[in-house]
Amino acid sequence: MITRRTLAAAAAALALLGLPAAAQDWKAKYPELTLGVIPVENATGTTDRWGPLTAYLTKALGVPVKLRVASDYAAVI
Repeated sequence: MITRRTLAAAAAALALLGLPAAAQDWKAKYPELTLGVIPVENATGTTDRWGPLTAYLTKALGVPVKLRVASDYAAVI
């Protein structure tokens, strides 16, 4: 059974192993991310609905997140 103490020890071990350095590597590899969504209604409503999420992800991840509104699944892929 995993306890809080075990989880805390595992988190501390990962922090000591250089996990923050590894987190910076993906930012160099992916300088920009794209969030693709398919509108259920009109595209304007979709942009209004998903815009705050892209702004939050940009701030939280530290890389620009672009919103792409597609017409169907194939266009997202």
